Amino acid sequence: MSTDSNRLEPVVFLVDDKRRDLDIAMLIAWQLKQQGVDCYLEPLEAFRAVLAEYRPGMIVFNHMQGSHMTAWSRRLADIGVLTAVHLNEGILYNEEHRRFMAGKHHSDAHIDFYFTWNEAHKDALRKEKVGQSSEIIVTGVPRFDFYFEPWSRLTPALPKTSDRTRVLLCTNFQLAKFAEMPKEFGERAFGSIASRVPLYQNVWDAIRSQAKSQKAIPEYLRALAAAGKYEIILRPHPREQLDAYRNAIEELPADQRQFVTLDGESNITSLILGCDIQISCETCTTTLEGWIARKPTIELIFDRNPLLYRVEQAGLNTECESPAALPVLIERTLTAGVPEALKAKRHAHLAMWCSDPKGDSSRKFADAIAGALKKKRRGDWSKLDASDRRRAMKLSNYRRFNHGYQYDPLLALKCRLFPKRYRAKVAAYEKSIRPKEVNALRREFDVMLDGVKLAEGE
Repeated sequence: MSTDSNRLEPVVFLVDDKRRDLDIAMLIAWQLKQQGVDCYLEPLEAFRAVLAEYRPGMIVFNHMQGSHMTAWSRRLADIGVLTAVHLNEGILYNEEHRRFMAGKHHSDAHIDFYFTWNEAHKDALRKEKVGQSSEIIVTGVPRFDFYFEPWSRLTPALPKTSDRTRVLLCTNFQLAKFAEMPKEFGERAFGSIASRVPLYQNVWDAIRSQAKSQKAIPEYLRALAAAGKYEIILRPHPREQLDAYRNAIEELPADQRQFVTLDGESNITSLILGCDIQISCETCTTTLEGWIARKPTIELIFDRNPLLYRVEQAGLNTECESPAALPVLIERTLTAGVPEALKAKRHAHLAMWCSDPKGDSSRKFADAIAGALKKKRRGDWSKLDASDRRRAMKLSNYRRFNHGYQYDPLLALKCRLFPKRYRAKVAAYEKSIRPKEVNALRREFDVMLDGVKLAEGE
């Protein structure tokens, strides 16, 4: 690290889930680099270790949950390190739900900046009296930048493998798994919100609805495959189990199966940019992404459960309620185009809930950070102690061997011996970033965006 006293202090961006968060964290890091700010990406679990390792001017969290993290935020404030929270799930249509989520985790934390997707979430934070001394900045949705030039170069559309119409079917049944678990798992996950938010009082109805709807997807797959004219990509939500879908595809006749792909790993932006038509399941954020990418969109409608079916989006897509109707609706949607009145309604929806995406959200994010660093006092690093230095040494040593901070050399053995006890820790480590992944992505960004000029209004 530079010792130049005139150079802005670096930023650390803590990444919780690499599939959801890494790309946008790197884009913000790239934007900061253009303004002369070094930005380091580390796993969320390293939130203590980064203090002495980088001596940052700001640490950006995806969330601030738990007393250990809120206590740490107060220590950062004492040293002179700014804290920011990047809320990565910001479309909450129900006001009571929005206010619950706004006030759930941050009451005792010291947070200098909140970055939110929309004015409604900003208003909820203020109503819940969260971070009264915090600055709340509405940036829109940074990851939606990848649908615009030049950032779309980083998520290029996947090449087609046939001359068939490519159909992208995105499922969103992340609640369904609770139907197969002991009831205490669901009670633990939803007990707090169910007691305070009326929308969640019948959460078990929503869980059963999603479990039933998930089982209907193979029927839609069979209808699409039997039509004999589509290349089908099935993209489940990252927190869905893939086995049920995999089995459904294997049961298709071989001549149909060759045109069906189960894709749980590819970048969702690449998949949307590369499809001819997108199908979603009762109110998924990917529907909005399809509008931004100017793709024809169809929405599968199931039980219209109030927790799952959003009236705010009703009528903004072609709606389908039966597998037999889907191929006909696809052809009709592809040929009809989008009426101007519907385009206007979609634009108004995106403007309200996503701050009118234009590809400039990551720049807004970086501008706010750089501006804050220019005004802040430098950290008082005399307050670092032996624990800080020990954690920094561990982080540095693990990085040399491409391990995340929470690496446990015995974890694989523990999981084999006690699979139920350690399954969650294995899953947590698998979603964590590794140094080689970060370095490779940084090089990719530098190469792909070499020569890009961030001119005003670009």
